[in-house]
Amino acid sequence: MFQLIAANPRIDLGRASGVHFLRPFPLAGRRLLELIDSGAKHLRELSRLLRSDAAFSSQVLRLANSALLGSTHEVTSIQQMLSALGVDRLRALVVTVAMRNYMGLGVTESFGLCWRHNLGTALWCDLLADCGNVEKASGYTGGLLHDIGRTALLMLFPTEYPRLTQNSLNLAGEKLEEERRLCDVDHCQIGDYLAESWNFPAELTDVIAHHHEAAGPGTPKLRLLVQAACTAANMSGFHAAGTTWAWESRRMTDFLPPANARLLPPAGVMRERVAAAFNTIERGLV
Repeated sequence: MFQLIAANPRIDLGRASGVHFLRPFPLAGRRLLELIDSGAKHLRELSRLLRSDAAFSSQVLRLANSALLGSTHEVTSIQQMLSALGVDRLRALVVTVAMRNYMGLGVTESFGLCWRHNLGTALWCDLLADCGNVEKASGYTGGLLHDIGRTALLMLFPTEYPRLTQNSLNLAGEKLEEERRLCDVDHCQIGDYLAESWNFPAELTDVIAHHHEAAGPGTPKLRLLVQAACTAANMSGFHAAGTTWAWESRRMTDFLPPANARLLPPAGVMRERVAAAFNTIERGLV
């Protein structure tokens, strides 16, 4: 069992207080997010981070080779990965492996659905980032981690919470109310708690804590991008709760600048790109 180092006094966890003893987010992932938050782009720091954990590095290498499928040479070292992929793409692979390790492999169907939604949202963020005027690396990370609180609730309430998500309505507000009745907190609140406990960047913590709030003139761009991508994920079969939404492009593009949204490829093309990228990553994580 693990105990979190920090606590967030702003949130009364109630029945979810067992979160103190859940496993922490992988150290390599947390250190990487600290590098991103500091604006560091030094290859040496990223290389040192990966070399500190041989098992983790081997997972990232395997995923990198899947991403480079069709290349004439297999990537066998961190330096090769950096040369072949670049810093931002390598960061995306590191965060992906860290999130998959945090969630666990093949635990239950509910974990599988949650993983699919997280990764699907990340890939939609990557696709929509330019349209939302957000850096791709930040968008991908925000999409991948936005629902980390849902993962925690699955760990804490392994029987009750999956039953709630299976029977849940598609209205976000109603789902959050149901979560609070069952767990005393919803997945946004416990996600906020975890993000602060692990010293995640403020921009990322905002997304985790507030991605279900109504958008307005002051809503940060990253949160808007994740809301657009989360909606697109739910409409393209990557839903963690309820059922797949009918495809209505406006539900997604309403979160994006209108002038930019008009430049997006056709919906079918975007869905195919996301599905192909999802399958590539899944092959690399096996």
